[in-house]
Amino acid sequence: MDTDRYSDLKHDTKLVIWDLDETFWQGTLSEGGITPVAAHLAMIRKLVERGIMCSICSKNDFATARDKLQELGVWDLFVFPHIDWTPKGAAIKSMLERMGLRAENTVFLDDNHLNLEEVRYFCPGIACVDAKGTTDGSAPDLTGLLDLPQCQGKDDHKLTRLDQYRMMETREADQQTGGLSNEEFLRQSGIELKIITDLDGHMDRVVELINRTNQLNFTKQRVHDAAQRAELEELLRVPGVHAGLVHVRDRYGDYGIVGFFCVRVRFSGTTVHHFAFSCRTLNMGVEQWVWRHLGQPEFTVVPPVANGLDTPAQVDWIRSVTEFGQSPKAGSDRSLILVGGCDLQQVSFYCGARRIEFVNKQDDQGVIVRYDDAGFLLNPRDRTLDRNWVMQNVAGHSLRDLLDADAGFAASDVIILSMFFSFCTQNLFTHEGENQPDRYLVTVPPKRLAALTRDPQNSIRMLRAMRHLRLTLEQRVDLMRAAFARVHALKRPDARMFLIGVSTTGEQAQRTAEDRQAFNRLCREFCIIHAGAEFVDIDAVVPAGEFVDSDHYTRTGYFKIAERINAVSDQAQDVRQAG
Repeated sequence: MDTDRYSDLKHDTKLVIWDLDETFWQGTLSEGGITPVAAHLAMIRKLVERGIMCSICSKNDFATARDKLQELGVWDLFVFPHIDWTPKGAAIKSMLERMGLRAENTVFLDDNHLNLEEVRYFCPGIACVDAKGTTDGSAPDLTGLLDLPQCQGKDDHKLTRLDQYRMMETREADQQTGGLSNEEFLRQSGIELKIITDLDGHMDRVVELINRTNQLNFTKQRVHDAAQRAELEELLRVPGVHAGLVHVRDRYGDYGIVGFFCVRVRFSGTTVHHFAFSCRTLNMGVEQWVWRHLGQPEFTVVPPVANGLDTPAQVDWIRSVTEFGQSPKAGSDRSLILVGGCDLQQVSFYCGARRIEFVNKQDDQGVIVRYDDAGFLLNPRDRTLDRNWVMQNVAGHSLRDLLDADAGFAASDVIILSMFFSFCTQNLFTHEGENQPDRYLVTVPPKRLAALTRDPQNSIRMLRAMRHLRLTLEQRVDLMRAAFARVHALKRPDARMFLIGVSTTGEQAQRTAEDRQAFNRLCREFCIIHAGAEFVDIDAVVPAGEFVDSDHYTRTGYFKIAERINAVSDQAQDVRQAG
C-alpha cells in the first residue's frame, strides 16, 4: 500500500468524497466515454457497509453522470452528490455543512492537484488524497483506504446510516422546493422525540455517542477504556443522576438514537457530565429541546460546537412521546409543581417538561435552603417577610419564592409535595412580630442556627427575634395537616395533588419508625378526606431492589414514582373528558 498517498488521514473517516473522471473511473465522461474500475465499484459498497458514507464532487453534467452511475449500479450508494461545473472548494464546504460533518472526518479523492489544494483551503483539516494514476495510464489503486485503521468504521450491512443520510437529502429537497424557512419546515416535519431511561442493553450506543460525536458534544468527556466505562456505569446508579438516550423520528423516517445526556442534581447545583448528540439531527432543535427539558442547567460548554443551546429561543415543533406514532394524550403537556428535596427532580423530570420546582439548594454562603419546610407553605405572604432578618438569614427563601409557589399551586395540573423532612424535625422556631404571635415559622435543625449565632451580635438578635418550640408528634401532625390544607385550598378543582410518603423499611427507617408511620398515616388520611389528593405509598410503589437507602432510590425507583403519578393523572384526565 502507498502509505504516502494517505498521509493526510489523522482521524476516523465518516465520509469519502470522490472525483469521477480519472479517479473513480478511467477516462473523461464528457470526452467520449469511460472505463469502469471494478475495484472501486466494490470499494464503494464496502465503505457504505462500514457506515462510511460516499459522495461525489465532479465537474460534469449531472444527468449524464447520474445515468452512468445508475448503469454501473452504484448511484444509490452515494449521498449529497455535487455534480456541476462550479469550483470544488466551496462546493465541498457546503456539502459538509449540509451533512453536519467535520472536515477532519472527511477524505477527498481527486487526480487534479489544483482541486486538492483548493479544497484544503476551503476545508482545513480535510484529508486530501492524490488519486492520479500511474505513468502508463492505468487506474489509480485506491483500495488501500480499506486497510487503514481510520477507515474501519462500524458494521452496517443493513445500510442504516445510508438510509438516514438519504432521509436527510429528502428533507432538504422538500424544504427547498417548499420555500419554507427552517422553523416553518421543522413545524411541518412531525418530529417526535422519545427519551429512553432504561439504559440496560444500550451501553454500547451510550459509549459510541460519547466517543464519536464532536460537533454536538458539549462536554467532550470520553470513555476510552473498560475502567472509564465502569466509572460511567457506577455514576448512572447514583441517586440524583438523570440520564437518558434520545431517539428521534419524523415523517421522513427514523433517525435512531441520536443523543445521550447525564446530569447530576445536588444541593450545590446541577453538574452536566455528558451532553452529546449526533450530527444527523443538526439544526433540528433536538439538543436545545433536551436542554430545556432538563431545566436549562448551566455548565461550561467545551468548544468547538456547531450550535449553541439558547438558539432558537423556543422549540415548539418537537413532540415528546413514550412510543412513536401514538396520538398525544390530553395530559401529555400537563404542568406541574414540585416542593421537596432535590433528588425528587428525577420524579418531575419523568412527569413532563412544563414544571416548576422548589427543591432544596445551597445559597451563596453554602447553607442549604430547604423548601420542604412547613413555614414555606404556611407563612403569611406580605412584604414584612422580606425585611425580616430572621427569614433572610435562617429560612433562605424569599417572599418572591412564596408568591411564585402560590401561583404555581393555583395554576398547575399536578402538585407534588414531599415534606417528611419538615415533619420529622421537632425543632420549630417562630418569630413574634406586629403583636401577632408565631407570625413566621421556620423548621430547621439547631445546627443551622448555631452557624448564624457564632457572632455575638447575631446571637443577641437571634434571642430577641425567635422562640424555640420543641413540638410533640401530635403538634407536628397538626402543623403538617395545616400546610397540606393550605395548598389543597389553592389548587384548581380539576388538578391532582400528590403527597409523597416515606419508606418504612431499611436500617435508617427503623431509627425513625414512629415518625415515618405517623407521616404516612397523616398523608393517607388527608387524601381520603380531600378530593383530588393522592397518597404515594413508597413501600408499595418502589420495588425492593431499587432502594439506595431508606430515603433515596435508583433512577428506576424515581421513575416508578413518576409512573404512578402519571397513571393517576392520566386516568383523572380520561374521566373528565368522558364526563
